[in-house]
Amino acid sequence: MRYLLAFYSATTSQWRCLDTALLSVPMPGPEDIPRVLHAIPDITLQWLLERRELGPFEPTSGEAITDAVLVYRLEASGSPIGDGTDYLGAWLEMFMQSHRPIGTIRLLATSQRAQFESFDALRGLVAAPLQARDEACQQTMDLMKDYVPTPAEERADVLEIQRQESV
Repeated sequence: MRYLLAFYSATTSQWRCLDTALLSVPMPGPEDIPRVLHAIPDITLQWLLERRELGPFEPTSGEAITDAVLVYRLEASGSPIGDGTDYLGAWLEMFMQSHRPIGTIRLLATSQRAQFESFDALRGLVAAPLQARDEACQQTMDLMKDYVPTPAEERADVLEIQRQESV
Protein backbone atom coordinates (compact mmCIF):
# COMPACT_ATOMS: atom_id res chain seq x y z
CA MET A 1 0.00 0.00 0.00
CA ARG A 2 1.03 3.57 -0.58
CA TYR A 3 0.02 6.64 1.43
CA LEU A 4 0.57 10.37 1.47
CA LEU A 5 1.20 11.75 4.96
CA ALA A 6 0.55 15.46 5.53
CA PHE A 7 0.69 17.75 8.54
CA TYR A 8 0.89 21.45 9.27
CA SER A 9 4.28 22.40 10.68
CA ALA A 10 4.21 25.29 13.12
CA THR A 11 8.01 25.39 12.79
CA THR A 12 7.86 26.34 9.10
CA SER A 13 4.27 27.66 8.99
CA GLN A 14 3.54 25.38 6.03
CA TRP A 15 2.04 22.04 5.14
CA ARG A 16 4.60 19.25 4.80
CA CYS A 17 4.05 15.88 3.16
CA LEU A 18 5.76 12.52 2.82
CA ASP A 19 4.98 9.90 0.18
CA THR A 20 5.47 6.44 1.68
CA ALA A 21 6.72 5.27 -1.75
CA LEU A 22 9.97 7.08 -0.83
CA LEU A 23 10.49 4.85 2.20
CA SER A 24 12.62 1.74 1.96
CA VAL A 25 10.26 -0.13 4.29
CA PRO A 26 7.08 -1.74 2.89
CA MET A 27 3.81 -0.37 4.25
CA PRO A 28 1.28 -3.24 4.66
CA GLY A 29 -1.51 -1.04 5.99
CA PRO A 30 -2.21 2.38 7.52
CA GLU A 31 -2.06 0.95 11.05
CA ASP A 32 1.63 0.18 10.42
CA ILE A 33 2.60 3.77 9.57
CA PRO A 34 3.53 4.89 13.14
CA ARG A 35 5.68 1.75 13.66
CA VAL A 36 7.49 2.20 10.33
CA LEU A 37 8.12 5.92 10.96
CA HIS A 38 9.46 5.10 14.41
CA ALA A 39 11.87 2.58 12.82
CA ILE A 40 13.36 5.23 10.50
CA PRO A 41 13.96 8.23 12.79
CA ASP A 42 16.30 10.06 10.41
CA ILE A 43 13.65 10.32 7.66
CA THR A 44 10.91 11.07 10.18
CA LEU A 45 12.98 13.86 11.75
CA GLN A 46 13.79 15.31 8.32
CA TRP A 47 10.09 15.34 7.48
CA LEU A 48 8.63 16.47 10.84
CA LEU A 49 11.56 18.82 11.60
CA GLU A 50 11.29 17.86 15.28
CA ARG A 51 11.18 14.76 17.44
CA ARG A 52 7.58 13.80 18.18
CA GLU A 53 5.97 10.65 19.45
CA LEU A 54 3.31 9.29 17.11
CA GLY A 55 -0.03 7.99 18.30
CA PRO A 56 -1.79 5.06 16.63
CA PHE A 57 -3.53 5.32 13.27
CA GLU A 58 -7.17 6.30 13.71
CA PRO A 59 -9.68 5.97 10.85
CA THR A 60 -11.34 9.27 9.92
CA SER A 61 -14.29 9.98 12.19
CA GLY A 62 -15.33 13.36 10.80
CA GLU A 63 -14.10 15.43 13.74
CA ALA A 64 -11.42 18.04 13.13
CA ILE A 65 -8.16 17.02 14.81
CA THR A 66 -5.38 19.51 15.33
CA ASP A 67 -1.74 18.54 15.64
CA ALA A 68 -2.13 15.34 13.64
CA VAL A 69 -0.79 13.73 10.50
CA LEU A 70 -3.46 13.29 7.83
CA VAL A 71 -3.23 9.98 5.97
CA TYR A 72 -4.37 9.77 2.33
CA ARG A 73 -4.42 6.63 0.18
CA LEU A 74 -2.47 6.91 -3.10
CA GLU A 75 -2.38 4.74 -6.18
CA ALA A 76 0.43 2.22 -5.86
CA SER A 77 1.45 2.57 -9.51
CA GLY A 78 2.04 6.34 -9.50
CA SER A 79 5.48 7.87 -9.42
CA PRO A 80 6.75 9.15 -6.05
CA ILE A 81 5.68 12.67 -5.14
CA GLY A 82 8.83 14.77 -4.91
CA ASP A 83 12.02 13.49 -3.41
CA GLY A 84 11.10 14.09 0.21
CA THR A 85 12.77 17.50 0.35
CA ASP A 86 10.72 19.37 -2.26
CA TYR A 87 8.31 22.08 -1.14
CA LEU A 88 4.93 21.02 -2.49
CA GLY A 89 2.70 23.45 -0.56
CA ALA A 90 0.43 24.66 -3.38
CA TRP A 91 0.09 21.17 -4.89
CA LEU A 92 -0.59 19.66 -1.47
CA GLU A 93 -3.31 22.19 -0.62
CA MET A 94 -5.06 21.46 -3.93
CA PHE A 95 -4.70 17.72 -3.31
CA MET A 96 -6.17 18.05 0.18
CA GLN A 97 -9.16 20.00 -1.14
CA SER A 98 -9.98 17.30 -3.68
CA HIS A 99 -9.25 14.19 -1.53
CA ARG A 100 -10.47 13.00 1.82
CA PRO A 101 -8.06 11.50 4.39
CA ILE A 102 -8.64 7.88 5.37
CA GLY A 103 -7.38 8.57 8.87
CA THR A 104 -5.07 10.47 11.18
CA ILE A 105 -2.06 9.86 13.38
CA ARG A 106 -1.92 12.14 16.39
CA LEU A 107 1.33 13.96 17.02
CA LEU A 108 1.96 13.54 20.72
CA ALA A 109 4.26 15.56 22.93
CA THR A 110 7.85 16.01 21.96
CA SER A 111 9.76 12.89 22.89
CA GLN A 112 11.81 13.70 25.99
CA ARG A 113 13.50 10.29 25.84
CA ALA A 114 14.51 10.76 22.21
CA GLN A 115 15.86 14.24 22.94
CA PHE A 116 17.92 12.96 25.86
CA GLU A 117 19.29 10.11 23.71
CA SER A 118 20.20 12.57 20.93
CA PHE A 119 21.94 14.96 23.31
CA ASP A 120 23.80 12.10 24.99
CA ALA A 121 25.03 10.92 21.57
CA LEU A 122 26.16 14.47 20.70
CA ARG A 123 27.93 14.84 24.05
CA GLY A 124 29.71 11.55 23.38
CA LEU A 125 30.91 12.79 19.99
CA VAL A 126 32.13 16.09 21.46
CA ALA A 127 33.94 14.32 24.30
CA ALA A 128 35.88 12.12 21.88
CA PRO A 129 38.33 14.32 19.93
CA LEU A 130 39.34 13.32 16.43
CA GLN A 131 42.25 10.90 16.34
CA ALA A 132 44.64 10.77 13.39
CA ARG A 133 44.58 6.97 13.50
CA ASP A 134 40.76 6.82 13.11
CA GLU A 135 39.54 5.39 9.81
CA ALA A 136 37.54 8.54 8.95
CA CYS A 137 40.55 10.79 9.60
CA GLN A 138 42.78 8.54 7.49
CA GLN A 139 40.31 8.67 4.60
CA THR A 140 40.08 12.47 4.82
CA MET A 141 43.88 12.82 4.88
CA ASP A 142 44.17 10.48 1.87
CA LEU A 143 41.65 12.61 -0.03
CA MET A 144 43.60 15.75 0.83
CA LYS A 145 46.87 14.17 -0.35
CA ASP A 146 45.32 13.00 -3.62
CA TYR A 147 43.46 16.27 -4.29
CA VAL A 148 44.16 17.81 -7.68
CA PRO A 149 42.56 21.20 -8.33
CA THR A 150 40.40 21.56 -11.41
CA PRO A 151 41.47 24.08 -14.11
CA ALA A 152 38.83 26.57 -12.89
CA GLU A 153 40.22 26.43 -9.34
CA GLU A 154 43.76 26.91 -10.65
CA ARG A 155 42.70 30.03 -12.59
CA ALA A 156 40.96 31.41 -9.48
CA ASP A 157 44.15 30.89 -7.46
CA VAL A 158 46.26 32.72 -10.09
CA LEU A 159 43.79 35.62 -10.20
CA GLU A 160 43.82 35.89 -6.41
CA ILE A 161 47.64 35.97 -6.36
CA GLN A 162 47.68 38.65 -9.10
CA ARG A 163 45.14 40.73 -7.18
CA GLN A 164 47.23 40.54 -4.01
CA GLU A 165 50.42 41.51 -5.91
CA SER A 166 48.77 44.55 -7.50
CA VAL A 167 47.65 45.95 -4.13
